[in-house]
Amino acid sequence: MEEKVYSVSEVTFYIEQLLNGDPYLTNIAIAGEVLDSKSRNGHIFFYLRDESAAIGCVIFGGENRGIRLTDGQMIQAWGSVKLYAPRGIYRFICRKVKSLSQRGVMFLKLRQTYEALLKEGLFSRPKRPLPKFPSKIGVVASRTSAAFQDIIKTLQDRYPIAEVQLYHTGVQGESAKRALIKALKDVNDTEDLDVVILSRGGGSTDDLWIFNDEDVVRALFNVRHPVVTGIGHQIDTVLADLTADYAAHTPTAAAQMVVPDIKEIMNDFYESLEQHYFWIQDQVTFTHKQMRSHIQLVTRFSERYLREEKIRARTDFDNLIRVMKTILERFRSKTEIFASRLLELDPKKPLKRGYALVKKNGSRITKKDQVLPGDILTLIFADGIRKVMVLNEKEENN
Repeated sequence: MEEKVYSVSEVTFYIEQLLNGDPYLTNIAIAGEVLDSKSRNGHIFFYLRDESAAIGCVIFGGENRGIRLTDGQMIQAWGSVKLYAPRGIYRFICRKVKSLSQRGVMFLKLRQTYEALLKEGLFSRPKRPLPKFPSKIGVVASRTSAAFQDIIKTLQDRYPIAEVQLYHTGVQGESAKRALIKALKDVNDTEDLDVVILSRGGGSTDDLWIFNDEDVVRALFNVRHPVVTGIGHQIDTVLADLTADYAAHTPTAAAQMVVPDIKEIMNDFYESLEQHYFWIQDQVTFTHKQMRSHIQLVTRFSERYLREEKIRARTDFDNLIRVMKTILERFRSKTEIFASRLLELDPKKPLKRGYALVKKNGSRITKKDQVLPGDILTLIFADGIRKVMVLNEKEENN
């Protein structure tokens, strides 16, 4: 079979038909950076580029229409892709262009990132449940931020028996992105965390923009533990909020979301205890009425039978009262033990005997090897808190 040979024109015109008939290349908008802009015969020739590619563009009569482009300028252009047959190259023929501000470029990039991540399913993963009683909580925040202090205060007030592990990171500036991604990786490498809080206090849109970064969002998506975000104020929403399992309006609200209120737990326990007590009382009253009814019924029979029945009824009643007393005593004993154990959980109880609780960066210090000269420690006494600095490693024997 003889091989068919096409001419250059046949191939070129076929490609031209493909381009002209493609709806994805006709009447579209492209955004990018202007490169190598030149004017010839009133027409403006230039390239539009992004991080990965570039495309040749032309604005016919653009110079006569007062359009001026400079290299490095960010623009959005409307038009269609056409083939220039004599040279076998394709160009984007622009009908109109609009200069983009830095803010416009940011939000264009945000929309592109959102659409890409949405398509990959990063925002549609099933939400993981939060533990009811977490033992260890990871906090990704700046150690000097007000957001971190608000979280620590809220956790101490609501659920002081939980351990807090800080993963320090900057949240603003050139190195913040790298530090934040490393902190999220460290969180993922920690196996014994029950839940994680990612937090930053309020700020401008630019201040919070790092939480829209694609690499940061992907690092957050890869965290194995349930994540709650508390970023900015109530009106602020970033892509990290959409990726997390739960998003709170503020750092304080995030802390409230991850732990129960121990005061409410105690109230619920005492309410349940009271309900059980009244239930037992009702059972005793009901049984007493039943026994009285039984005695009244027995009185209708003969004197001898009545006497025997009264004795039997009294014996049954006494046995019942004895059993109920035993049940009540056991219940009271278990209640006292449970209440005593709950009180033993109070981390401030030893403080009343002259001890102090030592913390560094929100974590308890239990060994001297955890403390180095120059560390700032928090000493929690029964009547208040003091900050101290470690001066040296000298050991003193009593």
